[in-house]
Amino acid sequence: MEESGPAGARRDPAGVRAEIEQVQRRLAATLDELNDRTRPANLARRGADRLRGAGERLVDEARALATGSAVRVDSRVEDPPQGSVRLKGEDEVVSTYSTRGQLPPEALILGAGVGIAVVVGVVALVRRRARRGR
Repeated sequence: MEESGPAGARRDPAGVRAEIEQVQRRLAATLDELNDRTRPANLARRGADRLRGAGERLVDEARALATGSAVRVDSRVEDPPQGSVRLKGEDEVVSTYSTRGQLPPEALILGAGVGIAVVVGVVALVRRRARRGR
């Protein structure tokens, strides 16, 4: 017995079975992927990876801003590829940076002078507290 398709055309039973089997295979693959993604060990690993990645990004941004070599121009969340399965919170952030070039020598000298002044002040403070404690 042949079935009718959406346009009223006759459909072959073997074709319908093949289509059902194909959908079942895709569904089984999706369920396997969901099972793998929701396994506690994998959730913990992905969480640790996300945390490590966020820490690395913060360190890189802090280093770039401290050295004055780069400025973040833009950050945005990337959409996942079509058909992929993503759990809540698995967004991928992409940041764009622009280089500023080298700092002028005057800024480096000023920074070194401020650093030396801070060190001298801390040493003087420690010595004064040590004398009072005698």
